[in-house]
Amino acid sequence: MLLAACAGNTAPGTNPTPVPTPVPTPLPPAGGTAGTTTASAPTPTSDLAVVPVRVTFVLRTLTPSLDSLFPVSDSLSAARCAAIGLVCHQYMYRREPLRLRADGPQLFIDTKLAYRARLGTIGGSARVASCGYAPEPMRRATTSMSTSLYWRRDWKIGARDTKLAAVLVDPCTVTALGVDATKTLQGVIDKQLALFAAEADTTIPTVGDFRPLADSLWKSFLEPTALDSTNSLWLMLDPQAVQVTPFAGNGPSIITTMVLYARPRVIAGAKPAVRSKPLPVLALGVAPLEYTVPVSVELPFAELERRAALLLAEETTSGSVRVDSVHVSGLRDSVRIDLTVSGSLRGRLSLTSRLRWDAATREIRLDDLDWSLESRGKLSRVKATLGAPLVGRAVRRATNGGRVALGAQLDSVRAELMRKLNGPMAPGVVMGSSVQAVQIIDVTATATAFVVKARLTGQSGVWFQ
Repeated sequence: MLLAACAGNTAPGTNPTPVPTPVPTPLPPAGGTAGTTTASAPTPTSDLAVVPVRVTFVLRTLTPSLDSLFPVSDSLSAARCAAIGLVCHQYMYRREPLRLRADGPQLFIDTKLAYRARLGTIGGSARVASCGYAPEPMRRATTSMSTSLYWRRDWKIGARDTKLAAVLVDPCTVTALGVDATKTLQGVIDKQLALFAAEADTTIPTVGDFRPLADSLWKSFLEPTALDSTNSLWLMLDPQAVQVTPFAGNGPSIITTMVLYARPRVIAGAKPAVRSKPLPVLALGVAPLEYTVPVSVELPFAELERRAALLLAEETTSGSVRVDSVHVSGLRDSVRIDLTVSGSLRGRLSLTSRLRWDAATREIRLDDLDWSLESRGKLSRVKATLGAPLVGRAVRRATNGGRVALGAQLDSVRAELMRKLNGPMAPGVVMGSSVQAVQIIDVTATATAFVVKARLTGQSGVWFQ
């Protein structure tokens, strides 16, 4: 603690030796250096989500711990004597609040002191003098410390290359004894400032621990979340890697960004099993300003086939043409609906349609659904006049009039992403995010499902305060 230990063991004018502190291995730049291994981000692709989470660490979070290392006031009430036998001294000081600020990777801690000291000759001589005691004003001093912040491999803030400065603004000249005690007191301050710096370098990583945040985000991305009330549609984010950017100070805070890389997808059916995947090795990287989450939403044809078969069986039960089964298939921008029929017409009928995305209603439109040329020829030979109209009407009922709503699924994806990226993460740690845009990239069909590919963009941040 500053000025708390006996300075009589330091000869006047001697510069004290700072206490050495073990320095953890710093995180090398992305890509690594000789003898190191670092993680690298996956190669960007159209289906890769890049989620930068801007982390703001408010420096006042460090103040309580640093205050405990540097008391607001301290004193040495019993006289201590220099080993070389020059003077005995007493002192007291009080300091102003610590001021913390950051500029780039540099952290600066400084304060002002007011001090006073009493000195006398060895042997109890009455020749005692002082500085800073009434009616004189207390003497002034300033102390400052600067250190470089870096990422340690254990997800903590590291401090290195610490520089110290202690300046006695007002000298403590004891003219009654014919000595200048300024150098003696300078040695006291220098030694104790070095002790404070060593303890601060140990304390900063303890307070600035980002692993719980990174681990919490990573695990939340691993957990599948339901997109509907029936738990039949699931959002999987499947995280791949994580990177961080170097610390950058902006005055009262330090800023870094955690970038998570993931492969999101929507899965129909039972809840997928949660895969065990530990938080990967930390690596430095760069971060975009916004997150980009591509999502592919699928609506399997199986449900449409089931609904269509029930409706068609009901519609055609009394007609001359009955529908026995329905099969739906797709290819790029087209959908084909095959009906197996019996009655006055036996065999297979087909309807086709081109996909169209309606941005206003957020639906896939099949509004040009029509009989294929081959099927139209077969229907023209049907004697029962109600057969064809009934089939056509039932098919459109099964497809909600040629509309397939996928907007609700996109809303669910958006809501679940926001649930993962908003709210308290730990005491004093709050996360906030927003989706700024949902852009439809492509609407297509596979052999088994309608597929809408969308891209969500927005911003995300975490505050330690």
